[in-house]
Amino acid sequence: MVVKAVRGRRRYVVYTVPPEAGRTEVLNALGGLAESMPDIRVITSFEGKAIVRCSPSEIGAVSEAMGANFPGSESLITSGTLRKIREIYPELRVAQKKKR
Repeated sequence: MVVKAVRGRRRYVVYTVPPEAGRTEVLNALGGLAESMPDIRVITSFEGKAIVRCSPSEIGAVSEAMGANFPGSESLITSGTLRKIREIYPELRVAQKKKR
């Protein structure tokens, strides 16, 4: 079974945001888009960077919304995997839960 054929491809985009902006502020900034485009999700926002997941066709709309709500915001990198983004920006890595 091919999962990508069913759910579609995803892209993870890192944007610069104000350092005090948290995940909820970024989600509120994308509020109108998130309702009309269900694939949009804010993965994390930390230390002035936010990771947003969307489909490849939605990248332009997300970039416009981020620029409108956070002046000076720009896209730093676009990737198909979170692993690649976290290799380049290790500060965006989420601490893993300890296994017993």
